[in-house]
Amino acid sequence: MGKKSAPELEQRRSIVIDFDGTITQDDLLDEIARLFGDPAVYEEVEDGLDAGTMPLREVITREFAPVTAPLEEVVAWVLDRVRIRPGFADFVRSAQAAGWDVHVVSSGFEELISPVLEREGVDVELHGNRVDARPEGWIVDWRYPDGCDECNESCKRSLLPASYVVYIGDGYSDRCAARASDRVFATRGLATYLADLGTPFEPFEDFRSISQTLANEMAS
Repeated sequence: MGKKSAPELEQRRSIVIDFDGTITQDDLLDEIARLFGDPAVYEEVEDGLDAGTMPLREVITREFAPVTAPLEEVVAWVLDRVRIRPGFADFVRSAQAAGWDVHVVSSGFEELISPVLEREGVDVELHGNRVDARPEGWIVDWRYPDGCDECNESCKRSLLPASYVVYIGDGYSDRCAARASDRVFATRGLATYLADLGTPFEPFEDFRSISQTLANEMAS
């Protein structure tokens, strides 16, 4: 995906936002895997991910296989626990009012994300994985293609729209999509990764700061 300028694409402008650790202040997927799953399995597979010996798809699949709690219980926990970064809903509404398409992309599960977006009053296109929450263990229904040409992972890059893309993310699963986007706002691990590569990005703490930075583009 080549870099483009906003004027070249006229009204075809998109903002793509990760969910866990980006829209939310904490990575709820990690917390659920530790709390409702097997902490020992969680630590083992996360070490494999950090070492580059285990792909993300296998990590998440193995983390959630020991989770046996009913989906409704976990959704209730999420809604009670979740902390949203300040300014998120206002940012989305302002972008949409200015003609931007807004997408939420996640390696997490739509069943856990949709209730949060609905509570925040945010209506966006959501792309995530699905989960079959069986009593004997959760089974992940992967919705991303396996084996991206760039990173060889089940990757969000395949879902980037063919437009001028602003990407907002924080972690491992955002790396490939961020590198393929035209403008990137990054925090935490994604910021460190891009800085090490020398890839341009803009740091952020909340969506109010992103709104201020994008004010001219969103108004044009």
